[in-house]
Amino acid sequence: MKGFYRLFDHRGGLLQGLVVCLLFALAVHYTHAGERLNLRVLDRQFMLLQNSATPVAQHDVVVVGIDAAAFESLPEPFQLWHPHLGNFLRAMAAARPAVLGLDISMPERSYQFLVPGYDLLLLQGLQTLRGNTPLVLAQRPDERGAFRPLYPPYATLAGEGVQASATLCSDADGVVRRFDPNLCTVNAQGLTLAEKMAAHLDKKNRATGLVNFALGRPFDYVPFKRVLEWQARGDAAQLAQTFGGKAVLLGVVAPSGERVRVPLALAAWMPSNRRLPEVVMQAQILRSLLDGDLIRIVPAPAVLLLTLCAALFWFGRSGWIKLAVLGMIPFLLLPVSTWQLGRGWYLPVAGILISAVFAFLVRLLFEAVMQMRQRNRLRGVFGEDVGRGVLRDIAAGHLDSGMAGVRSRLVILSARIRGFTQRSEKQSPQEVVALLNDYFSAMAVAIHQCGGRLDKFSGEGLTAFFGAPQALECPEKNALEAAQEMLLRLRQINAALREQNIEPIETGIALHAGEVIIGYIGSANRRDYTIIGEAAELAVKLELLGETMGYPLVCTAEVARAVGNGGGMHDCGEQSVMDGRLAVFGWNPPLLAQQ
Repeated sequence: MKGFYRLFDHRGGLLQGLVVCLLFALAVHYTHAGERLNLRVLDRQFMLLQNSATPVAQHDVVVVGIDAAAFESLPEPFQLWHPHLGNFLRAMAAARPAVLGLDISMPERSYQFLVPGYDLLLLQGLQTLRGNTPLVLAQRPDERGAFRPLYPPYATLAGEGVQASATLCSDADGVVRRFDPNLCTVNAQGLTLAEKMAAHLDKKNRATGLVNFALGRPFDYVPFKRVLEWQARGDAAQLAQTFGGKAVLLGVVAPSGERVRVPLALAAWMPSNRRLPEVVMQAQILRSLLDGDLIRIVPAPAVLLLTLCAALFWFGRSGWIKLAVLGMIPFLLLPVSTWQLGRGWYLPVAGILISAVFAFLVRLLFEAVMQMRQRNRLRGVFGEDVGRGVLRDIAAGHLDSGMAGVRSRLVILSARIRGFTQRSEKQSPQEVVALLNDYFSAMAVAIHQCGGRLDKFSGEGLTAFFGAPQALECPEKNALEAAQEMLLRLRQINAALREQNIEPIETGIALHAGEVIIGYIGSANRRDYTIIGEAAELAVKLELLGETMGYPLVCTAEVARAVGNGGGMHDCGEQSVMDGRLAVFGWNPPLLAQQ
């Protein structure tokens, strides 16, 4: 425990604590310890932005969805949809969209050997589309980042460089939030579906970043079967109105299709579902690329600097004000970061908040340890010398212990067993020690009850003082009450001695008020809380004078005036004390005469 206290020595503790907080901040930053909290906060920020003032997408994306109704109405398996895809491509050629992306797997082979001319409509669709509408075909790259080869006739008609990666990379919690293909594939940058479609529209944006989920309203889709119906009846006007000049994405929206987890509900037909068709996520990425840019992440050095600044929360004493400031940090930081997010910059706040909370808690621990250490030291200093209530107040910091040394006006009490030297020569050492312990224990209780503090035991005498460390309204009255209580307790001791046929003892008490120096005095290994000054010496000399005057208690005029010179107080005139003369009063407490 001593080693633990030394670790938090106040002289080096502040610097050590700061170093600990800074190292913790570095660890949080480089280990991404608060990443999951960052992701949760980010999702809530996107939700807030979406619900408050969603920016309208200037270059919106049209999703054509292959839904469950399409699978039910078209009898062939999806791998044999060559004619239907051909008709769709012919419809797009008539509509003339700005760019067309197929987020589906193109048929891998021809079925001419089964049905002659089965590929004809698909080949015609590719040929019709080529030249007036850019086409991008989505595929899954292999582990090396390479695409599987297309069926040669399809590849020839589609043209070179039409293949693109449809891979979406998720965060650690499985949610897709950012656009960075290299997180989960090799050499995929520049080859993704959304990037290639945006490039056809001369939107060459930053390669990586966060998808702007707050941009645009939730998507609805145009059913694939409806497009085929428009094409079948030659409704070119409807096709042009729906798709003309726009970016179009074809994908599967049926429950059997590929699904991804996203932070927000982006599908109007599934308003509370965050597990959405992949094509919807591709559309949101494309929407972000077309309408400005992906959301940029604040550079790591800037985030690190803010995290280290949060560690400076170590400075300043703990209290309600500091706790209130700590509680205000999230309410200030989160709105600012949300505002930045709406303007294209993402600031991860979890590490900053964790660093600030850690610094606050470590400072709280440091102060608790220092207070515990101070209390233990105060208990060691004051221990049995003050009452328990006073000791608790000192330990709690409610009273000034005066350890650094102060000059103060106190009332000093000096008490001694009269004639004890001769008495001790007639008794065994054990009897002498036992008697002194009984006497001092009783006197200490009386002093503590009246708010006094024991200064020292010296042989058969003791010294105490009133007025420190606990301030008293009238320390003279407290001292007189303590003296009276001491004499009453002495009667009880003497009664017990008489029962044992032991000679009773007599004590003399002196009280004097004066200015002394009070402080924590001694060597490095042992110190005592004591008083120094002429007033303390005078009280000892005054007690010796009281024995010759025949009073159990004598005091100087200042003490007597505090009680109005009444209650059995007798003026003994001026007496010679320490090369000077003082007005001295003798006192026989009336309470003693009544018992």
